[in-house]
Amino acid sequence: MKKCDVIIPIYNAPEWVKLCVYAVIQNTSLKDLNKIYLLDDNSNVYTKNCLKNLKEKYGDLIHIETNSENLGFVKNVNHGIELSIKDKNSDCVLLLNSDCLVSKNTISKLMAHIDKDNQIGLICPVASNAANITLELFRGFTYTQMDQLLEKKFSGLSFDACTVVGNCLMITKNCIRKVGYLDEIYGMGYGEETDYHFKAIKNGFKAKIAIDTYVFHKAEVSFGVSKEKKERIENNRKIFFERWGKEYKESYNLYRKNDPIEYIKNNITEEDKEICIDTLFYLPDIHQNAGGCHMITDMVNYMAIRGYSANILYRNIVNYKEIMVFNPVPIKYISSVDAKRIVSTVWESAYQAYQISLDKNIPLVSFIQGYEPYFENANIYGLVELSYKLSDSILTISNYLSNKLKNIFNYSSKIIPNSIHFDLLHCVNENKKVNTITVILRGSEMKGDFLLMDLIKLIDYRCKDIRLNVVFMNPYIEFPNLTNPTIQTHFIKGPIERSKIHELLQKTDIYVDASLNEGFGLTALEALSAGCVPIVSNSFGIEEYMQDTKNGYIIQEVNNVEKYFEKVELLIKKPKLFCELKEGRRETSKRFDYDQHIEEYIEYFKSINHDIISVKTFTEKEQKILNARISLKNGHSRVKVFAYRLDKIIPKVVKEKFKKVITSLYSMYQH
Repeated sequence: MKKCDVIIPIYNAPEWVKLCVYAVIQNTSLKDLNKIYLLDDNSNVYTKNCLKNLKEKYGDLIHIETNSENLGFVKNVNHGIELSIKDKNSDCVLLLNSDCLVSKNTISKLMAHIDKDNQIGLICPVASNAANITLELFRGFTYTQMDQLLEKKFSGLSFDACTVVGNCLMITKNCIRKVGYLDEIYGMGYGEETDYHFKAIKNGFKAKIAIDTYVFHKAEVSFGVSKEKKERIENNRKIFFERWGKEYKESYNLYRKNDPIEYIKNNITEEDKEICIDTLFYLPDIHQNAGGCHMITDMVNYMAIRGYSANILYRNIVNYKEIMVFNPVPIKYISSVDAKRIVSTVWESAYQAYQISLDKNIPLVSFIQGYEPYFENANIYGLVELSYKLSDSILTISNYLSNKLKNIFNYSSKIIPNSIHFDLLHCVNENKKVNTITVILRGSEMKGDFLLMDLIKLIDYRCKDIRLNVVFMNPYIEFPNLTNPTIQTHFIKGPIERSKIHELLQKTDIYVDASLNEGFGLTALEALSAGCVPIVSNSFGIEEYMQDTKNGYIIQEVNNVEKYFEKVELLIKKPKLFCELKEGRRETSKRFDYDQHIEEYIEYFKSINHDIISVKTFTEKEQKILNARISLKNGHSRVKVFAYRLDKIIPKVVKEKFKKVITSLYSMYQH
């Protein structure tokens, strides 16, 4: 039986490496898979930590090669091919970029094409971003839905390639033995697979595009786009065309007459592109400075990789920098969406989600990630309470939130614990004493920023030889006057990518969180996994994983900054205690690994069917509020985004004047 080795060249970008490997393992039968070679081309320490965790998770299926110096893309790939050839347990190799995600049976479908025609030496799928074989995601589609559509419409079909694309390229061992390896004259990469394509053709092999297979490719995550890269591309193009210019021109002319992407587009109907979604999350504003947004996009990403059709309905995307392997749906297209259930993601989204549920006769799920009645100093308490009443089912992330909903409002809920990316976070923190303290100022009174500012001042006044990291979201914040020359204070303007937060936590010894309201407290758990000792306020949900004096400290007198500093000082003075508190964190944090919980989410949403839709009755006052909220189609979340955008463009000197205007608008929408 034929097997395939997967060769993944890696240079940094661990968040993509993790998903890439996860997609291969989830979407490939073990009968088709021999080994996954992770070729670390002298990546940073965060990537190396991730690779170690992946090896521990997946065992012998993973083989890691670490280069002591950066070999460059082509040499690195050739080393992987050499390892695969020596292994002799596979019949082909799949060259896979670390930012490329395979779909269900991508490998077996490509091998099936080779089985039908043993002259095929190279074959690649259609991709979301892949030069001349790019087919962009349709609106409202995940990348695996694109794959399912192409398989349904074009099963078994392949086209002659003008040039194969190397982000996901299968090469047979027969081809490698006859043609050899990639030409290392192409150095860091670009053009090497095209050069190989024409060498294979010259040696009697075929190069094909499988149009029944689709993968997601981000591109440029390791090296980005730079002047040096542009120069390299031009140099490599020159090499290629000097070798193969005539052959390429002939191939291109033939390809234009039989273009696979044009064939797909001509044979895909508007009916094929209709938006059909099992679970639709209504996330009005997708922006970087919101943990809830990250939670939802993570959930949809993982569901997409698993082949489950989930997506996000949105109004605005503002400065969002995280991974999305799906094409979200602007709310103006909601009438054309066929969904089986809709999920509100914050109390204010429940009102319009409720109207959508009525219009489409589908269940409404409330996904509650924080104790929302306390938001905005409880000024919206009644609105939140009414939003819960609209739901047919409630999903939440902690026992604390579930108990609150039951005890205060008499609503039952399903609990699926909040999750972290364990593979990205866990590392061996070898520090024997406290060197670095990190705090995050999140721009909200409820998050305890005022306490953390006092703490910054106390550390500056009473400590020495400490590095202090301060991440802050408010660009107009006025920091305390710091005078201690031995304290290295680093101010980091947010919002920043989560990968940067992860890197920061892995370099941190103590993480302090003084939040007064946390439904779970995800960052503190991430800090625990990354090797920090968390010092956290007793803000409700943190007791899901924090054990006072066992893996950190829980501050009971949450408004007393001296209590936070007392624990900071204790850990600085007692290195042995600091080391003891770091022990055992691995098993605690591993229980919340995202990979373990995604199946629970999928099964839960599958269980939410029409038979749970309930008839809801409202008082006259509630009906008036409901009508008013639904009629405010943009909700006051739109005003928040407007305020955010103004904040970016307004000079500081006039900021206060505009702030009053925004506050007035905000108040008007609330009432």
